[in-house]
Amino acid sequence: MKIKVKVNYIYSLALLTLLFISKDGYTAGLSKSVLQDSTIVEGKVENESVDVAFGTMRRPYVNGSVVTISGEELVKSRSSNIMIALQGRLPGLNIIQTGGEPSLETFSAQVRGQDSPNANTILFLVDGIERDPQGIDPHEIKRVTVLRDGAARAMYGMRAGAGAILIETKRGFNGKSKINISFDQAFQSPTRLPSLVSAYDYTRMYNQRVANDTLYADAQDIASGGNGLDQSGTQFYTPYEMERYRLADSTEFYPVRDMVGDFMKDYSLMSRLNINFRGGNDAMKFFTSVSYMNQSGLFENVPFDEYSYNSKSKSNRFNFRTNLDITLSPTTEVWVNVGGYLERNNSPYIGPGQGWDYAISKLYETPNNAYNDLTPDGEVLVKRDKIEFRNTQSIFGYLNRTGSQAETVTRLGNTFGIRQELNAIKGLSVSGQVSFDVLSRSSQQRSRSYESYEVTTFSDISGADSLGYALIPGTSNSTLSDSQTKYFYYMYNLRARVDYNRVFNQKHEVMATLLGEQNRAQKQILLPNNYLGFSGRFLYAYDSKYIAEANFAYQGSEQFFKDNRYGVFPSLGLGWVLSNEDFMKNSTVVNYMKLKATVGVTGNAAFNYDGNNQFLYITSWNPNGTEDQLGNENFQWETFTNYNIGVEANLLNSLYLSADFFYNDNSNLVVQNIDIIPNGMMGLGGASLPPANIGSSFNRGFELAAGYAKNLSKDWYINLRANMSYSKNEITDLAEVPYDDTFAYPYRSKGYPISQYWGYRSAGLFNSQSEIDNWADQSALGGVPIPGDIKFEDLNGDGLVDQKDIAPLASGSVPQTFFGLNIQTTYKWFDLNIFLNGATGRNVLLSGFGRWANRDNFTEYMQNAWTPEKAASGEDIVYPRLGNNTTNYRTTNYWIEDGSFLRLKNIELGYTMPTQVSDRLNAQSIRFYISGLNLLTFDNLPNQDFDPEVAAGSNINYPLIKSYNLGVSVQF
Repeated sequence: MKIKVKVNYIYSLALLTLLFISKDGYTAGLSKSVLQDSTIVEGKVENESVDVAFGTMRRPYVNGSVVTISGEELVKSRSSNIMIALQGRLPGLNIIQTGGEPSLETFSAQVRGQDSPNANTILFLVDGIERDPQGIDPHEIKRVTVLRDGAARAMYGMRAGAGAILIETKRGFNGKSKINISFDQAFQSPTRLPSLVSAYDYTRMYNQRVANDTLYADAQDIASGGNGLDQSGTQFYTPYEMERYRLADSTEFYPVRDMVGDFMKDYSLMSRLNINFRGGNDAMKFFTSVSYMNQSGLFENVPFDEYSYNSKSKSNRFNFRTNLDITLSPTTEVWVNVGGYLERNNSPYIGPGQGWDYAISKLYETPNNAYNDLTPDGEVLVKRDKIEFRNTQSIFGYLNRTGSQAETVTRLGNTFGIRQELNAIKGLSVSGQVSFDVLSRSSQQRSRSYESYEVTTFSDISGADSLGYALIPGTSNSTLSDSQTKYFYYMYNLRARVDYNRVFNQKHEVMATLLGEQNRAQKQILLPNNYLGFSGRFLYAYDSKYIAEANFAYQGSEQFFKDNRYGVFPSLGLGWVLSNEDFMKNSTVVNYMKLKATVGVTGNAAFNYDGNNQFLYITSWNPNGTEDQLGNENFQWETFTNYNIGVEANLLNSLYLSADFFYNDNSNLVVQNIDIIPNGMMGLGGASLPPANIGSSFNRGFELAAGYAKNLSKDWYINLRANMSYSKNEITDLAEVPYDDTFAYPYRSKGYPISQYWGYRSAGLFNSQSEIDNWADQSALGGVPIPGDIKFEDLNGDGLVDQKDIAPLASGSVPQTFFGLNIQTTYKWFDLNIFLNGATGRNVLLSGFGRWANRDNFTEYMQNAWTPEKAASGEDIVYPRLGNNTTNYRTTNYWIEDGSFLRLKNIELGYTMPTQVSDRLNAQSIRFYISGLNLLTFDNLPNQDFDPEVAAGSNINYPLIKSYNLGVSVQF
């Protein structure tokens, strides 16, 4: 059932809990597993520890814009991927999932939206070291912190312009050891799949398409001076054949399939087990975690016993982590962190450089009347005489007869550090740390070819239908061929620092840090990527009321020319803790309140270098000796200057509110590929300006968060939280050379959002030839239109529709607004957790089967395509005529839909056994739960064939997953 949600409803839901007002009742703090940014601890906010760049700090002293979530909250998502677990939970962290392949899920992630049209790569730091987060088990995580503004991340310099996320793993404690064991079993299925038409409907629609294509070809012939084409014989499927497909009474000759149902499972399985140990004493504290995950894919595979390979899609991963804190003396501490994972992925060998997206596209392109899978002798069928396909192999062959590929991934991260307090100066300490990470990826492909057969249908002597099978020339069964590919990456990080923390006269508190860091990373035999720099922090607090903080980074990267390699990235922050003022100390309403303002400068050096890790200040050359890309010795990082003001407050021991407003002024944006010499001119193979820092943009927005927690009775506790973030960017300069005045829109970047869609504006569909005759000439777009084609607006009024009429269509696929709503409640031994997230201000440009009917198949949505009869009767038409007119598939607002959505991201019902029962089992607690992930999605898409999150409205990606989970967790 299609359910539509208006944007206003979505906004209302996002803001629902921002207006909660506390009433009389029991007071309580939020549980430790909730958003740390919204912690209500009955006036003890000053003791809350918050992660900041290169350290931790008490919350009242944090002037930068940061937001944090606990690891326990992420575990409740029941997802093996941390990015899925984070989605929608932190204001300012904007995540859209674009693919759901097991262990290889893909995302678009941004902090406060887009600042640059170039790479917007977030800096992820796991225990302070730059690392890929996606292989981490959420059970290992203590908390995740997003550094949203320039002041919070200035110490990371040119690496953190697009934002920084700190992931802190769990550590031991001084006390009795605890053992936690958890297991859950998930049943997974796609959120949405294309609804392909039946075998009969395909024949009917294909006949319609053939007739339209003949009319279109006739119109082109007449337009070019011909006499028109013969219109007879345009019926591809005969009435007899169509009746066989409708009745499904002769499926050997006229197959009636459900291709998606035949090759995709109703559900796949994922099992996860985690065991972790925590404890310690005065001498050593420890945390150890091991976990195992087994996940199967969505596609059905049939064992092929003739060859010894397994083409089933599955993923296995083993995670491990140990963190040690050792006290050598009252002034000397040592820490050791070791963590990583071993992963094994198996799948069919689909082809060189091809993945699941390719196989999925071939599945969707195969109509339900195509052919059966095998001949009576067990050979693969790939086509029929009545069907023309793009693919020369069947989906059955792709999944079962081409071989298999197995990938093994090993990642290991190691850190060793030591800290020494210096008694000579009170509050002074020095520390050093070395980290070494390795990543190894090896892939084995066991591939083979197979004989392919074509089905031929003919009438025998008696006139009855008969089948024949013809070997397709050039195909044969081969033995397995083995090949291997290997990838290796290593990184080391060296760090030394001096810290000084001291309070003078009980009112003057000083914190200072000076840190030096060197990082070297290398992939395969490519040149290493090095950066070197110093970072510092100075903070002064007076009487815990007024806080001033200055941070800086002096950092360089050898990606830039030696004279332009280093830069300074400063920041300044001011804070005022009003709740510590004498006039508010005894307030029964305000428990904590702070105002803050910051300005900070960061850089973006994460550019998309070519495959050889080319330094962009060096000129590259073509193999024939001609210049390819000119170098630019003045090339530098992009510069982002961030301004932020904010307020946060705890009220009535139960209500938390925060608001941050930001403005990012972005300069030195990199502009590439500005042509200055056309190809072939001056004896050169063409040339362009080298990359140059000549662009600029701005980005502005805000984040809101609210939390409300209270014990409504002795047995009933409720916790409500909501968050919302908004951002909007605009390009102010990209060195764009404007078109002349004959163009409707001379500028096509300046003054518009970074992700702006550009194309032709639609005025609907042509319903008659007279309408075409009285419309502007749009043959320049690819041909003379016929009734049922899209008509485009002539915006410059010259009587022609061409590139001069290209116009802004919509703001793009990057949402402007994200929101989340979390409802948690416990009653006695039961607990319920509901989390919803969504996005608005997003437009999707349909592609794949959401857009093209000139592929090999049709969807149910295309049943509402234009026909003369529907146009005459005034029926609701949502699709142009079926056919091959490429003009209809140009970028136009006809194919752009509202991509806003609201999703029931998680729901979990738990039961904790009474302590009397768990005590008998020598357990501290035993909890059973049932949960769901991505169970419901509400959106405004008229075409429900794809998930609204999927990139650009395509449905040929590996589908996103919804899952049902059963689990148990035990603590000893």
